[in-house]
Amino acid sequence: MKKIIMILVMVLTITNLQAYSYAAAGKEPTIDAKEQITKAMNEDNFKEALKIFKENEKNYKYLTKEFIPSLYAGLEISIQNKDKKQTIKNLELSLAAEIQRRIDGGLQNIKTYNVAKVMVLKAKKFYNLLAVSLDKKNNKKLESAINNCIRAIGNPGLFGVGSKPANKNDYIKNQKIIIEVIQSL
Repeated sequence: MKKIIMILVMVLTITNLQAYSYAAAGKEPTIDAKEQITKAMNEDNFKEALKIFKENEKNYKYLTKEFIPSLYAGLEISIQNKDKKQTIKNLELSLAAEIQRRIDGGLQNIKTYNVAKVMVLKAKKFYNLLAVSLDKKNNKKLESAINNCIRAIGNPGLFGVGSKPANKNDYIKNQKIIIEVIQSL
């Protein structure tokens, strides 16, 4: 019996480590680029800001194609025009697009709890960065919808104890609220 318990503990530990490493893996190019572009603009180095934008072109084109159609052109033009205020707004839109992207990923993986959880928690990370620039109404609405998505993915429990199935309909309902808020920005 002890051997079976040890094997179960080892399997669960390995599974949890893999889930953790997936969550921690990789950088966030949108966050890194936002910080670098902002730093360059604060130093009035728009040439450097444009260079950083171009280095991250693939990421911005993806976010534009999939989530916010005006993002790429708006960001490029605002940097070229040395418009700090508009550039910051476009960088914030890139964070909003990442929220939408991660929430979408959570829905696509809702049957795989660990993956869905990582996606939704990453959406929450992007929300936390964006929250400071939102008005009170949109901030509250977006935070509530993301938290509801976190609850909607369910919970596998420990050895099935305390498990809660995913609620796909509730997730979709809150995803629509998130998209509505993002499109209003």
